[in-house]
Amino acid sequence: MATNLHPDRLILRCYGYRAKDGNWYGVCLDFNIAVQASTAAELRAKMNEAIESYLDSVLDTDDRASIPALLSRKAPWPDWLRYYWFRLLDLIRRFPDNFTFQEYIPFHLSHAC
Repeated sequence: MATNLHPDRLILRCYGYRAKDGNWYGVCLDFNIAVQASTAAELRAKMNEAIESYLDSVLDTDDRASIPALLSRKAPWPDWLRYYWFRLLDLIRRFPDNFTFQEYIPFHLSHAC
């Protein structure tokens, strides 16, 4: 059975920023997952864990008909605007309090789809 698995479908778009309260906040746009951490490195680690946990839950569901909707649960447009604003700023110069990054769907999960 042939699959329609394109490498771009394994890449998830995310961003992170430090708020005035000193905490770091991040969003995975492709699954509308948000995390909070005390450092940028911790934010990325928590995002990775949250994505893997979310995908484990989705793929473990008994309601197979809901899986396509759960795998295409996008963040609201203001989050997308913030992501692209941070990407633009990153092209101009690096700012230490915001960044964009990519996470990858773990292969063992993507292979199970």
